[in-house]
Amino acid sequence: MLTKAQKVDLVNDLTKVIKEAPIVVFTDFSGVPVSDSNEMRLEMFKKFEGGARYQVVRNSLIKTAVKKAELNIEDFESYLEGSTGLFFVTEGDAIEGLKLLTDFAKKHKDLPVIKGGLLEGKIFTAEEAVELSKLPSKEQLIAMVLGGLNAPISGFVNVLGGTLKSLLFALNAIKEKK
Repeated sequence: MLTKAQKVDLVNDLTKVIKEAPIVVFTDFSGVPVSDSNEMRLEMFKKFEGGARYQVVRNSLIKTAVKKAELNIEDFESYLEGSTGLFFVTEGDAIEGLKLLTDFAKKHKDLPVIKGGLLEGKIFTAEEAVELSKLPSKEQLIAMVLGGLNAPISGFVNVLGGTLKSLLFALNAIKEKK
């Protein structure tokens, strides 16, 4: 049982997470064995080095944090039914965190169940969570952009190299004739 001071601290922490975390996912953890929950937490720790957490919180405390974060509580009512666990990433790629959560759920009989969440302050549904988890990671997107920028330069270098090779072949041909 939490003391009143602990509840106040927890609400303040949750408010900060809701306002600042790149992603917050509301889940239903009913039926998730403790061993699976611990396995998921271990995977999160390995991937995000402490920059992601999964926390089971009473719905009343989450509601208070949502109100304190100056968000419309009605937008979250459907997420705050039954047992609620919050998954959030504080450091690292938000989409990678969502991928980790959805992949874990696929491997474990679709548990925990994703109810919805917040991505950069925008609300998303469970269906949208699945679609978002299919997006490339930030690093992959950067690599794609750099690859696109690099392609014209590589082509230009190849054209210049081809011109120099042609010149060398012509000079060699003249040399052999003489």
